[in-house]
Amino acid sequence: MKVLTNLLKATFFFIGSFIIAQDTTEQRTVLFNTIDTDGNEVITNREMRAFYRGKLNTFGEPIDAKRLFYAFDANRNSIITLNEYVKGPDFKLATKYRDRWQYPERFQEEVSIEDNLSESEKAITKFTRIDIDKDGKITLDEMVDFNKGKIDNITGELINGKLIFYALDANENDEISLDEIMSKPDMKLGYEKIKSNRTEVGGADSIAEPTSSDEDYVNQRITLFFQLDLDKNYKISLEELQTYYEGKKDKLGKPINAKLRFYGLDTYEDGSIELEEFTKKIDFVYATFRLKEVEKEN
Repeated sequence: MKVLTNLLKATFFFIGSFIIAQDTTEQRTVLFNTIDTDGNEVITNREMRAFYRGKLNTFGEPIDAKRLFYAFDANRNSIITLNEYVKGPDFKLATKYRDRWQYPERFQEEVSIEDNLSESEKAITKFTRIDIDKDGKITLDEMVDFNKGKIDNITGELINGKLIFYALDANENDEISLDEIMSKPDMKLGYEKIKSNRTEVGGADSIAEPTSSDEDYVNQRITLFFQLDLDKNYKISLEELQTYYEGKKDKLGKPINAKLRFYGLDTYEDGSIELEEFTKKIDFVYATFRLKEVEKEN
């Protein structure tokens, strides 16, 4: 009976992973076609910069469209195909590519009107864009729709609209006012709210202790832990995890973000991963929250 239960669980996990991957591919395809304004099935530097002109990341800062472009241009031929875009950005590649630029920009980007706005004016502009029904408040659905398909410059992952919504909803009344959007998002509040909602509806807590049915997973993680622990101090450092994931890709062919996984596993928040932490499953919402907090501190 236990074997059958494990088999069914593994099957549902596989199907769920496929659906998530498929959904991500569809979202990125829609965004690719939106950016590709001339419909020639490739994105140019000009199109990328035009699309992101005036757009802000989750911290209210202008998105670096040039850096984003070269993070997607895997074969370095100065255009982005759908295949490259679906695989996602490689910001390490973007940094290397920046050092090899040989040609000046072939166009002069027009100054965006928003570049001359104050921070409060930018917040008002952003609020207006998100508030689709113009009722003076932003709902969860509006925030999710606004961020759908957008890439976070810090994590390199798709932006989690739910996390941003709850991080801004300071009074927790399930709507965001203009005053709230002018404030910096409280990522810890956002994470705790999502975690609380997941518990209330009976969802699985992805950083909870594995059950006995996860025995195979735990055993695999224990074996991998000692492979990664190169200095044999019974802890895994960020450098050790980055060494392991160097050159590895996920199911979509996208380079694995070792930093995101490290901070998602470092639940003790002490700068290293112990065996007990490593055998738990990664909560990627928590991982995103932690990575953003660390990047802000640095």
